[in-house]
Amino acid sequence: MYKMELNEVPIINDNVGIQNASLNNIPTLDEDVRAQLRKLGEPVTYFGESASERRDRLTKLISERPHQNFSFDHEIVANEPESGDLQDEDMSESDDDEDFYTPGDQALYDARRRILSYSLAKAGERVNNLKTISKNQDFIKILKHRRNINQALSKFDIMGTQVIPQNSRTISAVRFSKNSSLIACGSWDGDIYVLDSTSLTTKYILSPNSHTEKASALDWDLYTDSQLLVSGGNEGNINFWKPEEAVETKMNPVISIKNGHKQRITKTLFHPLGCFTASTSFDQTWKLWDITTQQCLMTQEGHSREVFAGSFHRDGSLFTSGGLDGVTRVWDLRSGRAIATLQKHSKGVYSCDWSPNGVHLATASGDCSIKIWDMRKLSNRADEIFTIPAHTKIVSEVRFFNRRDRDVLPTSVVDQYGNNPETLDSNGTFLVTSSYDGLVNIWSSDNWVKMKSLKGHNDKVLCCDINGSGSAIVSGGWDRSVKLWKTETEK
Repeated sequence: MYKMELNEVPIINDNVGIQNASLNNIPTLDEDVRAQLRKLGEPVTYFGESASERRDRLTKLISERPHQNFSFDHEIVANEPESGDLQDEDMSESDDDEDFYTPGDQALYDARRRILSYSLAKAGERVNNLKTISKNQDFIKILKHRRNINQALSKFDIMGTQVIPQNSRTISAVRFSKNSSLIACGSWDGDIYVLDSTSLTTKYILSPNSHTEKASALDWDLYTDSQLLVSGGNEGNINFWKPEEAVETKMNPVISIKNGHKQRITKTLFHPLGCFTASTSFDQTWKLWDITTQQCLMTQEGHSREVFAGSFHRDGSLFTSGGLDGVTRVWDLRSGRAIATLQKHSKGVYSCDWSPNGVHLATASGDCSIKIWDMRKLSNRADEIFTIPAHTKIVSEVRFFNRRDRDVLPTSVVDQYGNNPETLDSNGTFLVTSSYDGLVNIWSSDNWVKMKSLKGHNDKVLCCDINGSGSAIVSGGWDRSVKLWKTETEK
């Protein structure tokens, strides 16, 4: 009779038994099904796929992989040490139950403390303002105010168009400066052009061949007086510029971070503190940088495909990343944790933006929709509060109105008795979207109804932005033109 040695472990060949055990443990909740699909490296959802169809797909995938045991925490490995040699905690926990993290250095720790201190103060101010408004609000005045804003939005019309003479390719990004006097335009020819926002004439060319490949990421520092502009290119470089201090038409970057990412950079964004910037990339990560030292403070993974979108919360506490995997993740910068995973888009997320109210988040997708999320109402299912069927093709960008200048949109309103005139703030009252269908649409953030479609581009629109007073919108796209749209208050 064969005698088994003490250090031998019997090999289990009952693949059918393992397969049946796995099939019996297929999760029933749709969130768990999605998580299991992601773990297997499969698409989380297909267009038009229902929850039951998704579960059937997971069942089929597992049934076709009989040699994988998805239901057991431990695999039986030959020559495994005897149980007496293992510590109790090793016996009670699997590797999947352990937290995975990468230790940060002192610079990251200091950055988190600065962000924590700043965000708490800003959040306190925002909450106190909301309390004051809610305590003193007059619904009649608010209704009249909204009607005035919507009327002004419906009067947007084209005021100028410019095909930049030196540019030969698609305009991929447009951004108004802090005081709205300049418009930065990124081009697929690798150059960045800075236009006068009134005449649309070229004031500066930020060094010919600013990037050796497509320049597709731009952002101004809207929070401090640094006057910095940050750009990112397909070659992976991040450049910082000061166009408003230029003495010549052409200039070089004041700071340049070479090979910041291994692949295309899709977004570069200033943190509200002004001393940090974030970059998102096709290498499936986003990074946080210290501008002063040009040090990468952290590299964050979490998406299974390219990271295409990003946005900082106005308090500076959160960062949102959107990927071509259709997933939007909300990260707490103070702890490094992902505090919410939003998975309701059926195609990639191309843009996201926070409302100035600090509560609403808008995400734009290849499924032609805009989804609005309320951070106060996220349950375990992480449902959106509203879906806007915004366009007929990919929604390339979404931007909330973030007022930082004289408020020109609202007019004075009175109460129901015609007394107590007051002019209310228009900050965050609308958002703008651009799309591959060639349109730029304006939406009310009160009821998410479309106020106006701006028609003028004859090809895909890749980008859009709103100036500091809400009176002008800029857009750019495949037709190589930069278009300026204004409402009657600024004509």
